[in-house]
Amino acid sequence: MRQVVITLAALGSDFVGTSTERALAQSAAPARVIEIVVDGAYAPDRIVVREGERVRLRFVRHDYSSCTREVVFPWLGLRRELPPHQPVTIELPALAAGEHEFHCGMGMVRGTIMVQAR
Repeated sequence: MRQVVITLAALGSDFVGTSTERALAQSAAPARVIEIVVDGAYAPDRIVVREGERVRLRFVRHDYSSCTREVVFPWLGLRRELPPHQPVTIELPALAAGEHEFHCGMGMVRGTIMVQAR
């Protein structure tokens, strides 16, 4: 069964009939890893993903300011420490279409996840 799901995911959603089959195909797809460099700002500071896509954000902080010491996802109720030069990975849940903001602990450095509808 798993090989069939992976094959269907590779072919694309046009070949997958029911919503259950699409959900199975999507859960079998690997998460996309997006690296965000933190050095006075987030680079990139605007990330575009597709609705329901599995995404992992990997933050790598290269500065020592207290402002960028942590990243906050208010809509998730999530706050993570970002030690300098140590990657921190945050796996996001499936996101609804729209804009989702994240920011530093002081709210000065900001980024946006733009989720495109299917």
